[in-house]
Amino acid sequence: MFCQKCGTEADAGSNFCTKCGNAFNSPALSNTPSTSKQGGLTPSFGVPINRWWGPFHARKFPPGYEWMGERNTLLICSNHLVLLRGDEKRSSALDIIESMGLVGAAVASVRSVFDSVFVKKIFDLTSTIGTKLFEERQMVWCNKADAQVWQYIEKPWLLIKSSSEQLYCPFKSLDGVVHTCFVLWCTAEYTGQGKGDIPGIGCKTIIVAQNLKEKDVPEAMKASRMKLP
Repeated sequence: MFCQKCGTEADAGSNFCTKCGNAFNSPALSNTPSTSKQGGLTPSFGVPINRWWGPFHARKFPPGYEWMGERNTLLICSNHLVLLRGDEKRSSALDIIESMGLVGAAVASVRSVFDSVFVKKIFDLTSTIGTKLFEERQMVWCNKADAQVWQYIEKPWLLIKSSSEQLYCPFKSLDGVVHTCFVLWCTAEYTGQGKGDIPGIGCKTIIVAQNLKEKDVPEAMKASRMKLP
C-alpha cells in the first residue's frame, strides 16, 4: 500500500508512514473505546514519581474540558498518568541552574527535598481526593498500559542521532475517553515544559516515523494527531 499523503510505499499492516508520520490505523486508537463512561471511585494514585507541564492536543475537547488544551500539570504516577488542571508555576530560573553541573546538583538536592515535601502535602492523590477532582472536571487520568510514547526519528547530522516524541493518552473523563497527545520534544514547538527523562514515563514507545528532516517533524506529529478519534 502507499501513503495517501506523501506517496511512500508502506508494508502491509503498517500503522504509520515511515517517511512523513501519517497514521494509517494505530492499534492504540482502534482498541481504545471512545465513548465509555467512568463510574465509581477513581484509583488511589499515590505520590507522583515525576511531573511534566504543558498543553495537550485533541481533535475536540468535551464541554468543561477545554482547559486541557492549556498549560497544566501532568503527574507521572506508578501505574497511571494524571492530568491536573492548573500550573504549579515552578521557577524557570531554578530549572536553568539545575542543569549547570555541580552548582546545579547542589541546588537540585535542596529542591528535591522541598519537592518531596511539597508533593506529599499537595499531590498525594488518594481515591477520595481523586474522585472529587474527577467529578469537578478538574482532573483526568489513564492507565500507563493504555498510553504510548510516539517517537519520530530524524536524519542523522554528522553521525549525531536525535528524535522527537509525543505522548498519546486516552484520558478518562466524565464524558468518556478523551484521546490526546502531548509533545514531549519537538524542535519547532518545544517550550521547556517537560521535566525528567522520557523513558522515565514508563509507557511503551512506538516508532512512528524514521529518517525525517528536522523541519518535517512538527508536521509528522500533527499528521498523527489528526488521526485521533
